[in-house]
Amino acid sequence: MLGKETLLKIVFNKVAKLLLLSIAMAFAQTASAQGNTYPNKLLTLVVPFPAGGSADSVSRLLAKNLSERWRQPVVVINRPGAGTMIGLNAIATAAPDGYTIGIDSISHIVQPAVRAKILYDSLNDFTYISKLLEAPFVLTVNSSLPIYSVSDLTAYLKANPQKLNFASFGMGSAGHIFFEIYMQHTGTKATHVPYKGTGEATMAQLNGDAPLMFDMIVSPMPHIKNNRLRPLMVTTASRSKDLPDVPTSKELGIPELVMPTWFGLVGPKGISPEIQKELNSAVLAALRSPDMVELTAKQGLTPTPSTPEEFRKFVADSIRTMEKAAEVAKIAKVD
Repeated sequence: MLGKETLLKIVFNKVAKLLLLSIAMAFAQTASAQGNTYPNKLLTLVVPFPAGGSADSVSRLLAKNLSERWRQPVVVINRPGAGTMIGLNAIATAAPDGYTIGIDSISHIVQPAVRAKILYDSLNDFTYISKLLEAPFVLTVNSSLPIYSVSDLTAYLKANPQKLNFASFGMGSAGHIFFEIYMQHTGTKATHVPYKGTGEATMAQLNGDAPLMFDMIVSPMPHIKNNRLRPLMVTTASRSKDLPDVPTSKELGIPELVMPTWFGLVGPKGISPEIQKELNSAVLAALRSPDMVELTAKQGLTPTPSTPEEFRKFVADSIRTMEKAAEVAKIAKVD
């Protein structure tokens, strides 16, 4: 027969084991719950642009809003170069766990039309989370010319084929392809003069060397306001609040030119539907935040959130439009 002390020890040991087992199970359940909660660690937001620009400032504010929502750090990593391809490749090759996401832009849809070699499949190597923001390109003409509308421009170019030059910020840039689309639609001809960047192209437009150009609305606005440039068309479905009297490409019957500059959020292909849903919800909330509304309004950007399906379809359609325009215009692809 067991003594009292021995019996107490046996009971104590059993109770201790049961207590330890309960604690272990509780920890396991907590760890499991945490492991199934997204996100539960640091996230990386890849920005394929240099620090300091419009895309960078928007991205940093987006990261701040996401971090506050999730109570996890969201670190911005700038990966510029090769027309955003370096940054996009970093996104495409990341693990599809939702912890590496990145900023997409109109450059994504231009690259397949003008690049012979791309490091990723431009459509299929990404998870499309949401469009973020957009702003119109605007077609402007030097105000010294007697051209006050797109119909005036079309008539002038038909009467004077290749007499006028149009500027762009590079061979195969969005502005170049947009003007090619316009000429294909109207059966007109002008001479393309590419420049190294928007600054040089704008100077050429202002001094009359290349008086026509498609550019993002924020760049020509000061010259529109001082009447040195005249706006003829914006490349959005709805009129711009900054240029309410300027017709849209949709109104003018050029649906291929409903092509604003834009930013979106993407990740590598294979992100789970559950994580996509949370990312999409987080983006919608961030775009409604007062600080984001204030910043984007200052930069002439309009929030344009979308579903993942809508964003993917937009990218697919836009790639086809750009490729067709570049092919018809015989724009040679570069390596």
